Amino acid sequence: MNQRQLVQTVSVILLLAFLGYILADFGMLFVRGSLYPVQPPPARRITRYTPPPSGGSYGVITSRNIFNADQKIPPKVGATEGENKPADGPPVPSSLPIQLVGTIVHVNPKRSIASLKLGAKNEQVPVKVDGIIPDNLATVTKIERSKIIFRNHASQRLEFIEMKDEKKISFAAGSGRPVQQGEVTKISDTDFQLKREDINKLTSNLPDLLQQARAVPRMGPNGNVECFSLADIAPGSIYERLGLKRGDCIKSVNGERIDSPAKAMEMYNALRGSASGINLGIERDGRDNNFNYNIQ
Repeated sequence: MNQRQLVQTVSVILLLAFLGYILADFGMLFVRGSLYPVQPPPARRITRYTPPPSGGSYGVITSRNIFNADQKIPPKVGATEGENKPADGPPVPSSLPIQLVGTIVHVNPKRSIASLKLGAKNEQVPVKVDGIIPDNLATVTKIERSKIIFRNHASQRLEFIEMKDEKKISFAAGSGRPVQQGEVTKISDTDFQLKREDINKLTSNLPDLLQQARAVPRMGPNGNVECFSLADIAPGSIYERLGLKRGDCIKSVNGERIDSPAKAMEMYNALRGSASGINLGIERDGRDNNFNYNIQ
């Protein structure tokens, strides 16, 4: 078979194959309609997932499935109910190694300051509301006069620390008689009597007198000094014998407001002067009191 006959034979085969394809395509056009189903298939029912009972060997798996219908993330393994949730009941006395030294309560609670001693440390640490007590012990939530409230980081409980009572002078209960305490004679809780020579002796050494107590100014909302708060008083000092306590805020002397260090010096000069009496306006536990000192 020569080359020409080979080409003719291949051409005939290809032509027949093309004609067969066309005939098959036309045949499908006629029979395609009968290939579709007469009725649509039944609708498929979607069943909602129902978790198996919680009991049994697989209960822990179903109970901790994060894709459950309630869409709630289960608590961590081993957690007890209420764990890591703040306990917002009433504050309870704290057992933390914290000692409250003094407080400065501002009209704006965020600006109030408390002075603390931690453990056996001999240094004082100032803290504010929302501040962290050193060593990450707690977060301060409120500062009151002679009291600080905080949230213990370990227990998440609200706890509080109060200032320890100053060393109290023992008086005969119900006697109603003046009681002598050193140079000062106590007539009542707010009335005292002193001798002029004792005052001159006590006030002769100003540096020593200033070391027996520490006063800090308490600022008002307008930036002015409201009073001078006694942040610390040495036990047995003249301030203690005069009936003053830590946390007292001295507002006035003989009716004149103490709003500057210069006015505070007037109190000192009045003690050394010839006045026969001194009246101190003192704020204690949020209430105003008048302390009277009769000088003979």
